[in-house]
Amino acid sequence: MVSDHHDEQRRREQRDLRRAADFQRAYADAVLAGEQRTAEGVVREAVDAGLGEALIDDHVIRPALVLVGDLWAEGSISVADEHLATSISVRVTTLLREAFRVARRRGSRRILLAGAQGEHHVVGLEMASSIIGHAGYDVRLFGADLPVASITGAVARHRPTVVGFTSATVLTAVNLPAAFEAVRRVNPGIGLVVGGQGIPPEMVVGWDVAVCRHVADAVEQVDALVQRARRN
Repeated sequence: MVSDHHDEQRRREQRDLRRAADFQRAYADAVLAGEQRTAEGVVREAVDAGLGEALIDDHVIRPALVLVGDLWAEGSISVADEHLATSISVRVTTLLREAFRVARRRGSRRILLAGAQGEHHVVGLEMASSIIGHAGYDVRLFGADLPVASITGAVARHRPTVVGFTSATVLTAVNLPAAFEAVRRVNPGIGLVVGGQGIPPEMVVGWDVAVCRHVADAVEQVDALVQRARRN
């Protein structure tokens, strides 16, 4: 069993190194062309691919800078090209540090997501879970049709910072106020966010609930609720 674990770890490390080599070539092309946005995009892709901060530093950014220095030394690029490539890498490295700082901060926050009682249409919820998880949060996806009676126990056990519900129809949305009450009964400071087509505006009035109209807005809404929780 230990040997299998080590073999899997080695395979994962080798896979990451191969991916890093691909990103390194793309990153080097970008800095040599003076294209900062492209260079930033390459590093963001490396982060999204799951490569660690040290790996990106050592196998994407640093080899590109060594290449730039070698090309300048042999006269293949000008000193202006070398200075621009270096300047781009300094800015990209700052962005990389910030990205991992935010990810570490988000990783300490737990987000609980579920379909409202009776709700079985949760494709949007699953997409939001993936997006929020990739942003660095610790997501607990409870899936469809979470009974109101189960919410208090789930919240008490998992201690989330934010709880999110989805409802596609008014027939399941009627269960949301009871769900909100169950969450707030455990901890009044927990942030609440809802999404789905079945949520009338009057349903969330008085509950201080964030409404997510588009899956793409999920991280922004959760970030805002987390920031509010930190200030309380």
